[in-house]
Amino acid sequence: MMIVRELWREAARFPAALAWSIALLVLVFATHVGQAVAIAWSMSAVLDGQAQDVLVALGAIVGIALARLVLSLVQTSAAARLGGHVRETVRRRAMRAALVPDRLHDTTVRDGSMRATLGDGIDGTDAYVSKYIPVIAQVFLTCPLVIIAVVVLSPWAGLCVAVGVVLALAGPMAWKRMMARRGLDHWDSYEAVSADLLESLRGMSTLRTLGDVPATRRRLHARSEALRRATERVMRVSLAETGVTDFAIQAGIAAAAVAALAQAVTGQPPAMDVYLILLLASEAFRPIRELSRHWHAGFLGLTAIPGLARIGAFAGATDTAQPTSAAGAGRAVAPEQARQLRVKALSFRYADADGPVLDGLHLTARRGTLSAIVGPSGAGKSTLFDLLLGFLTPDAGTIDLDGRALRGGDIAVVSQRPVLFAGTIRENLAVTGTVAESELIAACRAAGILEEIQAFPRGFDTEVTEAGSSLSGGQRQRLALARALLAHRPVLLVDEPTSALDPDRAADVIETLHRVAAERIVIMISHRPETLTGVDNVLRLDFGQLDRSTP
Repeated sequence: MMIVRELWREAARFPAALAWSIALLVLVFATHVGQAVAIAWSMSAVLDGQAQDVLVALGAIVGIALARLVLSLVQTSAAARLGGHVRETVRRRAMRAALVPDRLHDTTVRDGSMRATLGDGIDGTDAYVSKYIPVIAQVFLTCPLVIIAVVVLSPWAGLCVAVGVVLALAGPMAWKRMMARRGLDHWDSYEAVSADLLESLRGMSTLRTLGDVPATRRRLHARSEALRRATERVMRVSLAETGVTDFAIQAGIAAAAVAALAQAVTGQPPAMDVYLILLLASEAFRPIRELSRHWHAGFLGLTAIPGLARIGAFAGATDTAQPTSAAGAGRAVAPEQARQLRVKALSFRYADADGPVLDGLHLTARRGTLSAIVGPSGAGKSTLFDLLLGFLTPDAGTIDLDGRALRGGDIAVVSQRPVLFAGTIRENLAVTGTVAESELIAACRAAGILEEIQAFPRGFDTEVTEAGSSLSGGQRQRLALARALLAHRPVLLVDEPTSALDPDRAADVIETLHRVAAERIVIMISHRPETLTGVDNVLRLDFGQLDRSTP
């Protein structure tokens, strides 16, 4: 038995769901005990030749079995809801804690490791929360009651059962520290494999071009072997723990049976009492057997607990971590109400840089005018966007929207390479929640993509392949723009929207941004001066300063 305090605290945040799941599980266990009594009654009735009692007992056995079926289904549903609540809460908190400046700019954090922790790690906690925690409660609520019932029938048999229960619970805890340490090794190996695999898949074309596929294969093989060895170490320890538990269970049941038979030989108790002792002795260990089964089912998720705790996924871990003023929470103003974004004397320097990336930068962007920022690579354009988004904290200066601090809820972003998911166009557009059809149509019309969507046979229900590879570059950009418009944010940041487009498509996207800028503050980064024809507010970023440029 292992108590994971973090997950107990998370489960306790939903007391009604937790209590309902435990109560139903106790009722399910009560049906097992009731059925044991009915079986003992039927066997005793058979020996006594009481046919009517046999039929009644058999009817009770069938009725109890049906009741247990219904209760088990309801309990499984309740446990799933509890686990779902905890997973949702932990994942939301983990995502919020992971998407902070320090971690987003931490080059030592590998995407694959973070994906494994936020995905498989959190999902793996479900078995512990939804099954293991209720069963622990069941053990302490029901086992003592069954032991008392056996003691009443036979003190020696009850003592044997009690000793067996204690050994079955306490014995495996001697392996706890070893399991925890080897579990960490196992998760570290799992994270390493996940990170290597993700990075290899992302760079497969480059690896193929450089002829590094064989070396990559060897690295993945080495990581896989390390994971295999770590898994085998965990399984060896786990099997030993299981052996201790099974020995205690079998020994307790056997000792209780011997005590019951000895009492039957010497004291001649009623036959039903002997049957009850034998059956209840077995039922006393049922919760412990379930405990062992659910522990092994949820072990992978538990090995991720330290990693989740490090990123602040659990209650109380991130209470003191408040977002910066630029990224702070708050209700955004309506797009049509915002008038002006002003940056004053903004300065920023990376810790390992020789000088500042931005040095006293001033910027004014107004609704109704498309603002474009140009400049050579490394000039600080992306750093400026990160500061606006709150991913970085400026060393000096202010960022205001209509005289108050800019908030994260004020900004929508269209990145250079828009992220599209495998699913329908509708699902990709409505990532922030359910969106009315009229809103989808309006946003897509404003983004200049509506006619192309309607030309597809299934319209908004057209399937999009992973990363949007089934769409052209221009379609992906405009679809991402429509998604940003559906967020209803007053400030729109667009990063290199034409970098992967031909001149005609690039012109279409710029024309779309002009239309959008009529109702929002739009700031665009661009490396292609030829696409900026007609853009009035073009600013060149160089040496940490913005100067008006001629496109």
